[in-house]
Amino acid sequence: MKLNTLEVKKIQLTVASNWDFNLIEKIIENNCPVRDLFGAAHHTIVGGGRPTCIIPEVSEEEIIEYIKKVHRNKMEFTYLLNAPCMNGQEFVAENHRKLIDEIQWIKDIGVDNLVVTIPYLIELIKEQFPKFKIRVSTIARVNSVNKAKFFEMLGADEITPDVMINRNFKILEKMVNSIDCKINLLTTDGCLYECPFRQYHYNLCGHGSQSLNDRYYVDYPLISCSIIKFSNPTEIVKCRWVRPEDLKHYEDIGISNFKIGGRRLPTDRIMKSVKAYSERKYNGNLTNIIQGFSFSFGSIQHLEPNKNFSDTVEVEKKANLYIDNSKLDGFIEFFKNHDCRANCADCNYCSEWAEKVVIMDEEGTEIYLDSLKTFHNNLITSREFGIKRKESKKEKKRKKKKSKINWEPSTQKLFDTMVSFSPPEFQSMTRMVIGSMAEKKAKNRGSDIVEEQDMIQAFLEGTPGPFQEEMKENLKKLGLIEA
Repeated sequence: MKLNTLEVKKIQLTVASNWDFNLIEKIIENNCPVRDLFGAAHHTIVGGGRPTCIIPEVSEEEIIEYIKKVHRNKMEFTYLLNAPCMNGQEFVAENHRKLIDEIQWIKDIGVDNLVVTIPYLIELIKEQFPKFKIRVSTIARVNSVNKAKFFEMLGADEITPDVMINRNFKILEKMVNSIDCKINLLTTDGCLYECPFRQYHYNLCGHGSQSLNDRYYVDYPLISCSIIKFSNPTEIVKCRWVRPEDLKHYEDIGISNFKIGGRRLPTDRIMKSVKAYSERKYNGNLTNIIQGFSFSFGSIQHLEPNKNFSDTVEVEKKANLYIDNSKLDGFIEFFKNHDCRANCADCNYCSEWAEKVVIMDEEGTEIYLDSLKTFHNNLITSREFGIKRKESKKEKKRKKKKSKINWEPSTQKLFDTMVSFSPPEFQSMTRMVIGSMAEKKAKNRGSDIVEEQDMIQAFLEGTPGPFQEEMKENLKKLGLIEA
């Protein structure tokens, strides 16, 4: 870009599309500085950065009409072909032809830009479809000037850098001044800083959105990531999200294009982020405008093999995570002169800020963590896949150590009966979440014995909304609440 850092440019936003026509109207009504919307079909031969089980289905006809409406409102449309791996299918003649046909269809319907991760595809598209502008995906992990130059050499017109350098102003500024590509910064990412699961996560997402695959998807990375974040609030602050109020610091180094993710989200939730970044301010809970902390918004298809995952993350609401954005003024200044890659383990900066700005319901967070850990354990022991094995001595010892509270025999029997009313696939989770909650109720009473009242309150408070009515009917059948 090679900009004079004193040059002031109006920001431009790149916004996730959920294929809702109303989203386009809301953007125009609110006069938001949106340059382009981005999205993809439910599944494609290349695949993308989100699995099909969490994004809306859309027909080819709807895609065509949607892009026409985007263009009528003087915005561009960007199509995602950004899976990190095609399992080598791009080099199988039959599937290579399908790939070319799909890109031709994307061209024919008027798409302006493509987001790509795989270097081979960048060169292929530039050779055979030169009118497309290519944006390198953040999945490609462009995190140095040298790597940015290589992608520019391959044909990139724009780069969304690795989010892990979002707070490394020195690298970002050097990148801006060393290449002609535009830099488009992803602002709403809540992934763990230097997340060990990130690349595996994108591989799963890519294969889980490809038309040549069965698209099985279980979000082990999200489960593991969430256990870490909800166990240690400091990790929440370390995540490389960018506040709306801090866009000016990126403009100062020549970045004026910013990306807002959220293809799985409903329109009102996407617009909350769009408005916040358009207005450069947001008063409230930062988790409402960034991602990576909540699956309470959007949907997960309740199908095998991810239905237990869906029930697990549903419990997240109980944690009531709140990041107070009003208290984060000045937070970004530290990063202008510090390299977190070198001394993160020796620094307490984010820990100190976490104490000021992160609020969680202690009991609800513990319930959520219990739910996450149960599902995680079912994955790593293979129980989730129907493989039963005997508990090891270590597991038995851990369970015994954890359980310092007893159940009244009659209450235990009623609890077992209530659990049996749940569908078989949910019973393990019901036992874990509701049982844990009942034990906490007993402890709060100062007792080490779970009684009937503890169990009843746990079911009333811990059962997700859609199952409340059925649960209450079961309590009535057992004479535990009034009919």
